[in-house]
Parts: sequence; C-alpha cells; structure tokens
Amino acid sequence: MNKIIILLFVMGLMSCSKPFDIQLEPEVYVFLSNDNERRIGLTQEDEEYIILNKWLVDNSAGWYSTSGRYPGGVYVKSGEYGIQVTELKVIIYSTIGNEPQAIYIQDIEKGELIRIVNFGKTHDKPIK
Repeated sequence: MNKIIILLFVMGLMSCSKPFDIQLEPEVYVFLSNDNERRIGLTQEDEEYIILNKWLVDNSAGWYSTSGRYPGGVYVKSGEYGIQVTELKVIIYSTIGNEPQAIYIQDIEKGELIRIVNFGKTHDKPIK
C-alpha cells in the first residue's frame, strides 16, 4: 500500500505544470522539419515573430517537463533555446550541449499557431 501512495505522489509531482518565461531574441532562425538545411531569418518586424513571441508571453504558465523527440512542425532557434511548434504542441529545447534536449511541452489547440506551422509554405527568405 505504501508503494502505491509513493507512486501516486511521484506521479502527481511530475504532472504539475511549471511557469517558464522565454522571450525571443531580436533575430531568430526558423528550420523546417522537412528541410533542416534551410534556415530562414525572422526579426521583430515579421508577423510570425510577433505571433510566436506574443504566444510565448501569454502562455508562460502551464509547461510540463518532458524529454525525447517530437516529429513535425517548425523549429525556431533563439539564444540558448529552441522552440518547436507543431499543430498540437509547443516544445522548448535547451540547446546547450551537443544535441538539443526537450525540456518543456505545452499543448495547443489545433490551428492556434497555424501561421507558424505553415511558415515554410508561405515564406522564402533563406539565410546563407
């Protein structure tokens, strides 16, 4: 019985959401999941930058710890973090070290960040 109580307590701790405050750097780079060699620059003047930055500010609460890899979407590199946006999730990665490590995740409504997810289809500003 004690093992069950301890297990439930640990599971409860792991499922608690955490606040995570992240702001985009003045210039970020977008990488597409279907073409990770292509790098597209975004600045504070770009609409997609404004949409993502506002979403991150408005959603600083409600993050859950995570690890692993998630398929699809786009990946935005900003400072020491990577932000992956898929149709249903936003994943924050730490980019310190050799490989990015997923650290936080938050569910989103389908279509909520569709402008970000579809970014590669609507823009063609590759950076050398």
